[in-house]
Amino acid sequence: VLFVLGVIGIALPVMPTVVFWIGAVACFSRGHPALAKPILTHPRFGPPISMYLAHGVIAPAGKRAALLAMAGSAVLIVVLSRSLAISATALCGLALAALSVATRPAAAPGLVGEGFQSRG
Repeated sequence: VLFVLGVIGIALPVMPTVVFWIGAVACFSRGHPALAKPILTHPRFGPPISMYLAHGVIAPAGKRAALLAMAGSAVLIVVLSRSLAISATALCGLALAALSVATRPAAAPGLVGEGFQSRG
């Protein structure tokens, strides 16, 4: 299911790909490692997924995109929601997700690669 949602995310710009494929790789790695390999070796999505799984790294461009998408979602929630309880719950969830993304390292210790910058 997570893999299919990630595939949908390739075609729909409003749907994320990497986050679903991280979940898929985590599941495949335990049950059927051969199914994780095509995701990890994908030319575009493999490197950020591998860096996240190995070191918890989110590249600066990925952080910016995720945080901007969350900010846009927050605005839509405030504008479109008619329920204060639903709005508050959704905004709290977004705030926690944003905090998680913002506090991830931008590079693995000692590693510099495409899209990843050294902190040192």
